[in-house]
Amino acid sequence: MKNILILFVCFVFAGKVKAAADTTRTYSVKLAKADIKNGNIKFLLRGGIVSSVKKGQEIFEKKYKIKYSDFGCVMPSGLSIEDYNKTVAIYMDKIFGIGWRVDVRRDVQGI
Repeated sequence: MKNILILFVCFVFAGKVKAAADTTRTYSVKLAKADIKNGNIKFLLRGGIVSSVKKGQEIFEKKYKIKYSDFGCVMPSGLSIEDYNKTVAIYMDKIFGIGWRVDVRRDVQGI
């Protein structure tokens, strides 16, 4: 009986974790689409203690009218960088084709 109870608790907890992940994914995609609609197009980056700027990134930003947004070491909760960036990448593919992918920073996750 104890094993069944433990199994049940694990099953319920796993469902809540999956629901939270789905909520994060949904929120991140909606946020990316809203940012695109508002002309606030950006790729999100995970940084370290100090935000990093890569040589030539300003050329990419100007050419493709997009910004890099680096969170440093503090990430907002409830946001999936991978899902956000994937949505932006799909938009970029539609507008510019796949050529932009050669120039984008290699540390952009989710594309």
